[in-house]
Amino acid sequence: MLKESVHNFFLLMVLQGFPESLAMTMFVFSFVGLRLEPGKILLVALLQTATNLVLLLPIAFGVHTILLIFALAFYVRLATDARLSKVMVAVVGCFVIVGVTEFLYISPLLHLTGLSYVTVTASPGLSALFSLPYDVLLVVMALVKNQRNKKAGGFSA
Repeated sequence: MLKESVHNFFLLMVLQGFPESLAMTMFVFSFVGLRLEPGKILLVALLQTATNLVLLLPIAFGVHTILLIFALAFYVRLATDARLSKVMVAVVGCFVIVGVTEFLYISPLLHLTGLSYVTVTASPGLSALFSLPYDVLLVVMALVKNQRNKKAGGFSA
């Protein structure tokens, strides 16, 4: 049972954790005004994915999210030397967008598919599929903001 749980968690990190971390990192870079540098984005996304191990800790509801917020801000700051205040605003904004977006679509999507929330969260594949809408939204927002940053002729770093 434990072996299966560990396997499912690592499968979840590959299917959902990394793509989510990549989308969030791109979003934060763009909204801080940083260039979308693949090497730095990949590094931050991999570190954030590894930090998802906090989800295994038996801590109070919401503490995981707070830890992940601070971790992402720390990693972006470490990789870019961007101002921490700007990074924190972008990271918190990113998490708010994820939460609101998921809140808006999860119930209709569960109803449409006939699946229960427990069924979805128990399956790494379904969890990954159900996270796609906010991942796509974050990437689209990052790319649009990056284009605007280019047209405005300015990047922070």
